[in-house]
Amino acid sequence: MGRWQWVWEGALGVVTVLGLGMVLFTAPGGHLLNILASSAPLGLVAVALSLSMRAGTPNLAVGSVSALSGVLIASVVVVLGLPLVVGVLLVVLLAALSGLVMGAFTVLLEAPAWAVTLAAAVVCDALSLGFTQARTILLPEAPSLSPVVGFGVFAVVSVAGGLLWARRGFRQWLTTGWVGPLVGLAGSCVLAALGGFVLLLRLGAAQPGSQGLFTMVFALAAVLLGGTGLPGVLNGSPLPSGTGAAGTVADAGRADAGRTDVGRADAGRTDVGRADVGRADVGRGGVAGTLLAVLILAIVQGELTLLAMPTYVTMIVLGGAVIAGLAVSRALDALRQQ
Repeated sequence: MGRWQWVWEGALGVVTVLGLGMVLFTAPGGHLLNILASSAPLGLVAVALSLSMRAGTPNLAVGSVSALSGVLIASVVVVLGLPLVVGVLLVVLLAALSGLVMGAFTVLLEAPAWAVTLAAAVVCDALSLGFTQARTILLPEAPSLSPVVGFGVFAVVSVAGGLLWARRGFRQWLTTGWVGPLVGLAGSCVLAALGGFVLLLRLGAAQPGSQGLFTMVFALAAVLLGGTGLPGVLNGSPLPSGTGAAGTVADAGRADAGRTDVGRADAGRTDVGRADVGRADVGRGGVAGTLLAVLILAIVQGELTLLAMPTYVTMIVLGGAVIAGLAVSRALDALRQQ
């Protein structure tokens, strides 16, 4: 992790400590637990998005996958009468399979991952409405999940992912051949499904509607503010028609960057759809940035709730956070290249 990433995460840490102190001294009792409880499912979805972006395959369906997973788990338990554990396992396997299918489409069609996953998000939202018939599915006798335990799971997964990404060997493995698209998309879908399960336990019910969109915007804001970026997609680089297996600029890291005929097959290249190990379109990221950004956004969301602000205000704030995150990503890339 670069020096400027450490500096940024240190700044996020200071803001987080100040925010938590404000909550402890000014908010009603128990508000901090509510913040931790809301951070757990949203944070797991943010970690899912961070994984896909670091792999060079931004998964814009993580919010919708999370929402659909909660609906499917509740449906399996309520409609089919299966145990909750069985429902979770089935849905997680289905999420992994769906991610693998999206990864295969991305590689075989040399299609941008963001486009493939955006289409998948629409399908997931449609299925959520279809399964629920626009009604809330109550989960009978839902086991309680401690806010501290839920947040602890999210924190461990987030930091562990950052530490893995800090290892050069892991980064090289994740950006070789089909590994990036398959692991990035399948892994992010699994994490998103777990986020949907945690949210289901917290609410005790699965709700249809625009929950997938809200979760996706929150995750994107947290990931970008945390310092994870994808230069080929999020930092202004153009996207040519042939984007390669990872859905980003396939020629960014090649030694023949000066050639003019981008679409010509290279004599030494053995696989057109293969992602090069040294490519420049692999997402940058730190260790604790996503964790801290999720906490900051959850604190802001909690304060807006205490002030009885309407939902559209929260969405506007999250939209502004996405724009701010893009600026942060651009600035970190510029500083890293100095």
